[in-house]
Amino acid sequence: MIQHSLTTPSLVRAPGTYYMAHTQEKVVALTFDDGPDPIDSPAVLDILKEKEVRATFFVLGQAAQSNPFLLKRLVKEGHEIGNHSFNHDYQQRRLVEEMNQTDREVFAATGTHTYFYRPPGGFLSKNQLEIIKNNGHIVALWSVDSKDWRNPGVKQIVDNVVKNVFPGAIILLHDGGYQRTQTVKALGPIIDALRNQGYRLVTLSELKTMDSDIK
Repeated sequence: MIQHSLTTPSLVRAPGTYYMAHTQEKVVALTFDDGPDPIDSPAVLDILKEKEVRATFFVLGQAAQSNPFLLKRLVKEGHEIGNHSFNHDYQQRRLVEEMNQTDREVFAATGTHTYFYRPPGGFLSKNQLEIIKNNGHIVALWSVDSKDWRNPGVKQIVDNVVKNVFPGAIILLHDGGYQRTQTVKALGPIIDALRNQGYRLVTLSELKTMDSDIK
């Protein structure tokens, strides 16, 4: 089996974390962190709508609270909402409280609950992993990092995805946090390049159903 280099902490390989699907099918999931953002999220959503792609958005509760109309749009257009904490505290000192706060904001706007949790920065301890699991969430990380958070240029963001993709990959992008102009410009070319390679793009829940390694 091909070994793919992962950009996430080593705990990504631990039981209980979801960072890829074990599948031979050419299928991948686009995921977006740190939104919803009133400027960049609508631009991302417009491209996904035009390309007929559904994705998974890991929202911050604080941003969700300020932009409930964007949560409504996400659900209306067939996207999936994941939980990315409330304040993006890397140490997750109020882990359960922030998870639940964010879930309440999502539920208030959409009538749906969050199922996946992505810790800020992908950092978590084994103890936190157990806490998240006991709180009814699955830890969802990633296996392909676009590194758009570095703002390395549009072409580099596209290359970081397209040159590292593989069947079952979970791709990390951002639609919030700060200015995401490069991500917005890279998104269309990423989708086109993946499709040209024969990939189908799905939500995290859909990807998980294709995992041959599910116990």
